[in-house]
Amino acid sequence: MSEPEQLDLLDWLATQPPLPVPTLPEPAPVLATPDPAPLHLTRVDPSCNMRRFYSLALSTSLFGECGVVRHWGRIDNQGQRRTDWHDSLQAALDELARMARTKRRRGYR
Repeated sequence: MSEPEQLDLLDWLATQPPLPVPTLPEPAPVLATPDPAPLHLTRVDPSCNMRRFYSLALSTSLFGECGVVRHWGRIDNQGQRRTDWHDSLQAALDELARMARTKRRRGYR
């Protein structure tokens, strides 16, 4: 009885066709213009026991969306945070400017 032939694994791998390399999706484009600095506004009126803050900043998602991040609350507290997403940088900048105008009209400095 003869011994079974030993299969050389490296020879077998050399005869196999190469596996296809998966392609990765293109990353989201990086903003060409630098983000404006975050805007920090406060409104303090001791006669009404009012000590408020409001912050606005731009953010970008992994999918290329631009967002306006709002952070507000009472000074010395954690406050609340909300992000409103927009399809374009210009739409986000317009929204940020509109919110800043509104808050300044209400007495934030």
